[in-house]
Amino acid sequence: MLVYSGMAQGLFANQRESNLASTVALVEEVLGELGHPTPQSRIKHPTALFAWQIPKGSAITRIALISRTEFTHIRVWAVVMTLDDRIDRGALFEHLLEHNTRLCGAGFAVLGDHVLLVTERSTLDLDRSEVLELVRRVMSYADEYDDVLIARFGGKLGEATG
Repeated sequence: MLVYSGMAQGLFANQRESNLASTVALVEEVLGELGHPTPQSRIKHPTALFAWQIPKGSAITRIALISRTEFTHIRVWAVVMTLDDRIDRGALFEHLLEHNTRLCGAGFAVLGDHVLLVTERSTLDLDRSEVLELVRRVMSYADEYDDVLIARFGGKLGEATG
């Protein structure tokens, strides 16, 4: 029984490694398709196994592969705005929560003084079209909402975080 358990753990580890390698390849294929070659878009991120960033308009979108218990997850996010002391946070947060109901497959979140647009999912059974959709969705929403939110509530364009 112990031998079987060890074999199962070894197979699971191989499945995780294979999944991670194929997900890295998918992300890099999508980034190339979007005109962002891999060497220039790779970044280091403290919580990520692999990470990339790409600009669109005034927003920078980041893609990270994050270790989770069962499978790696892909997280795509962009800092939409940085808050300052002049912002009515209650009004802004109410607006963001109400607006989350209008977004498809992504949502606004807050991390410290940063408002993010974020989406995340398991990499299990992930395909190229899904990676492309996740990245495009966050890129589009972030570029659409950053200037609008800053014009309405104040603050400044997003900064690197997340």
